[in-house]
Amino acid sequence: MKIVAIDFETANSTLTSPCSLGFCIYDEGVILDNFEWYIKPPEEYAYFTNTFIHHITYKDVADAQGLDQYFAKLEEIFSDSLIIAHNARFDLGVLNATLDYYGLKHFLNPYLDTVTFARRFYPYLSNHKLDTLSNYLGLRFNHHNAKSDAYCCMMIILKAMETSGIFDIKELLKILHLKINYNR
Repeated sequence: MKIVAIDFETANSTLTSPCSLGFCIYDEGVILDNFEWYIKPPEEYAYFTNTFIHHITYKDVADAQGLDQYFAKLEEIFSDSLIIAHNARFDLGVLNATLDYYGLKHFLNPYLDTVTFARRFYPYLSNHKLDTLSNYLGLRFNHHNAKSDAYCCMMIILKAMETSGIFDIKELLKILHLKINYNR
């Protein structure tokens, strides 16, 4: 099963203000790609109060496309994929709210929250924040960089597969008594 890890960074606390989207794509035992798109938020949501967190400014995204312009590429990337994200409700919330803003259909992909997964697979950790998991797994990590966050999210799953010896995500989830959710 193809797995696509995503991570959004937003310009502010509004879900319709994505300014960056990171991806890590895994299929048939290989990470196929890890990349990031800068996204120009809709003008009415383009006040950048989160720059101190992710260091992205309006100037960085001024010439970028809006999420609506990436829709066809998103369809291609998400086709037949399990989407994973750390605190998935936030990332899918940003995706869905922004698609709604542009009047575009939602992606109805199955998804998995890697926070929930990590709590089940790594219960002995003091917390299950992305930076804690990254340190535990020995990953190089640039927190709040969408590309790096998506990669770390993917590695939470892949390192668990390696540790368990179970390389079928559905089988691993079954053993952990976790269910795949569905985006609406």
